[in-house]
Amino acid sequence: MINFRMLVDVLRHSGFGPITCVFAIAFLICSAAVWLADPETLTFGDGAWFSFEVVSTIGFGDVNATGPVARVAAVVLSVLSIFYIALLTGVVVSYCTTALKARQEGTLANFAANLERLDEMTPDELAAFSARVREYRRTR
Repeated sequence: MINFRMLVDVLRHSGFGPITCVFAIAFLICSAAVWLADPETLTFGDGAWFSFEVVSTIGFGDVNATGPVARVAAVVLSVLSIFYIALLTGVVVSYCTTALKARQEGTLANFAANLERLDEMTPDELAAFSARVREYRRTR
């Protein structure tokens, strides 16, 4: 649950929600443009499939953009998708960095709290704490 809250915070602070909405609208507009302007696409689904091929760079070739409007839509969508994927990568890296910092701070805070109450620990708790310290020193 903590990781989900952290992900929501990262998404909120990065402004990725509105960027995703803009990208989805551009995707739908380009799909409609391909469908309406290119005689080879029979349905909106064909236009959406072509747009998906452009975004994912799969390019099966089963739906082609032969008209100038469809080709312009493909170029616009491919440029937007490059930026969108780059931003998505940045958000994922930001989330991972935030998660690692939180884990590290949690560990340090826990360590400091245990140090403050050493005289109150039972022998079993002291042994467990000592084992964690040895494990930490081994991984460093």
